[in-house]
Amino acid sequence: MKKSRIFLLIAILFMLIVFYVVYDMSRKTKFPKGRPGAETEQNKSVKDSVEQKDPMEVEIRR
Repeated sequence: MKKSRIFLLIAILFMLIVFYVVYDMSRKTKFPKGRPGAETEQNKSVKDSVEQKDPMEVEIRR
């Protein structure tokens, strides 16, 4: 009986630590598409290069 109480206490403590870490990470992280001006230069260049070409002429590179 004493071992099950110790196990339960450790399990609850572990879950509290995990929940705290997840909450802390979610507070500090923002969804990149939600911010204005979130497009990076790399995304812009890829987007522009695809838009300038005719969709039928885009070649697939392997």
